[in-house]
Formats: sequence, structure tokens, C-alpha cells
Amino acid sequence: MTYRCNARCLMCNIWQTGGAEDLDIGLLDKLPDSLRYINISGGEPFLRKDLPEVVTAVVKAAPRAQVIISTNALIPGKRLRETLAGIRKIRPDVGVAVSIDGLGQTHDRIRGIEGAFDRAVDLLKGIKQDGIENIRIAFTIFDENVRDYAGVYELSRRLGVQFTSAVAQGSEHYFQGAGVRPAAIADIREQLDEVAASELVTFEPKRWVRAYFNRGLYRYAAGGGRPLSCQAADDFFFMSPAGTIYPCNVMDFPLGNLHDATFEEIWNSDTAVEARARVQGCQMGCWMVCTARTAIKRNPLKVAGWVASGKARAHLGKRVL
Repeated sequence: MTYRCNARCLMCNIWQTGGAEDLDIGLLDKLPDSLRYINISGGEPFLRKDLPEVVTAVVKAAPRAQVIISTNALIPGKRLRETLAGIRKIRPDVGVAVSIDGLGQTHDRIRGIEGAFDRAVDLLKGIKQDGIENIRIAFTIFDENVRDYAGVYELSRRLGVQFTSAVAQGSEHYFQGAGVRPAAIADIREQLDEVAASELVTFEPKRWVRAYFNRGLYRYAAGGGRPLSCQAADDFFFMSPAGTIYPCNVMDFPLGNLHDATFEEIWNSDTAVEARARVQGCQMGCWMVCTARTAIKRNPLKVAGWVASGKARAHLGKRVL
């Protein structure tokens, strides 16, 4: 929705984007009604004072889609919660993803804002108290914070919220080309394995799938590629604040712009056909919630097979990744 941001994150250069325009709210009318999952992201979406109007337009265009809003929690908590209260009148089941990239000072240092960790935790507690049920912590792994991964996962369990994660990666059109030091693969494996094992010993299938997702994160970090093929530009897409449609938030290959054409014209264009061919030959092997969700749904038997063997290893106290 915007590249404006009030954080100064080490793993993202969005905040350095000067003079960037917000997404024209009128373009949201062009979204396809077949969408089932929409992440409203930034920058910081809550910097847009018209965010309730944005959600109204999104819901009108794609009424069956689950809507998640990502935030860094740096907007004053009272104002953010009041905005969410207005949004819930439009979409009562709206979800919120709060970024936490370490415990205490680690998160503050990564976000470049003193007190950022306390603000994030206070917001999580506040919106849960307000009755929002779909709440998650989002963690981005890189060298600075990898050893806090399991600790932030445990924080999510104590707070009673969901936990999602990604390995930091660069993107010219989303992260503005940010590059960070990758974490040591041994540290990544240790942290991801601890969390995956914790998920597998539960009786909740959704958490078993998250353990499988961690398997994909480890494979990606270790250079082994994704465990399931990517369906970017088929199952999902990324839209920039300029209205440009990309296959995903990593591949820098524009399909077209909603200022110039309808979504259907862009989606069925020769450029889109070329994009899908490029996706099939893509060597990036990235694995994020937004790019793995549909692949996991498309391959339930493969996922179930890994979960069955993983659960056996977890219950025996063995490494699962």
C-alpha cells in the first residue's frame, strides 16, 4: 500500500525510498474477486490515514478473501487500535501480523527504534484484549537475530498468538535491494529444528504444517531449493504501490500496471505467459508464507508424509530437519 515507513530496519531499504507515492485506492477496484488471501503490507500500512477506506475497497473487490494487515507497531498504540476498531466494522475477522525480529534490544537495534520491542508486545496484548483473534508475530531471520528465533517463538506461545517467519532476502522492487549477512546455516538449523519439533508434538494439524514450512525455510537457507514447486504468477502475485503487478515480491519482472490495463488483460497477456515460463526456470528457490501457501495446499500427500515421519522423530527426541 505504501513504501513510506517509520522504521529503519537493517534488512530492508524501503524506508530510504524518497518521494514514493502511495497506491491509488481506485486501483483496488480492479483486483480479481477470485482472491482468497490478501496481505496489506508496506512500508507501514497504518501510516495511511485512509486505511479503513483501503480495506473497504479490498473487501468490495474480493469479498471472500482473508485479509491480513502487516505492521511494525510503531504507530502510537491508541491510534492504531482505534484504526483497527474502525476496520473491524468493515471486516470483523481482519488479521494482524506484528513484526518482531528479536527479543528486547535485539529487535530495537534491528528496527532502528528504541522501545520498538515493548511497543510491539504492548500492541499484541492490546489487540488481543480488543477481541481480534487472527494475530501473528512475523520474524525475519538473518545473522543479527538468528539465536533469538526460538525465543520469539516461545513469546508467541506465551501471548497466545500465531508465529510466522522468513529468511531475509533481497528484492529490487520490494525490499529495495537490501542485502544482509545471512545467518550461519548451523544456527538456522538448530533454531528452526527446535521450533519445528515443538510444533510436531502437538495435536494441532495447522502447527504440523508450520513445521513443514520450517523444513522449506531450512532447505532454502541451505541452498537446497524449495521442497515444492513455485506457482508465482499462477496462484498469486505482488502489487507495488505504483500499481505494478509482479509474479511475487522477489522476482523483478513486471507483468503490467493497473493504471494502464485491467487485471484480466495483464493476467492473460503475453508478458504474463513469459513470466510463468521464467518462474518454472527460476533458480532463487525462495520460500515465504506468501509464496509457499498455495504450494502446500496443492501437495497435501507430500506434506502429510513428511509430517508423519517428522512427528515420529520429534516424539523420539531426534532432529526433524
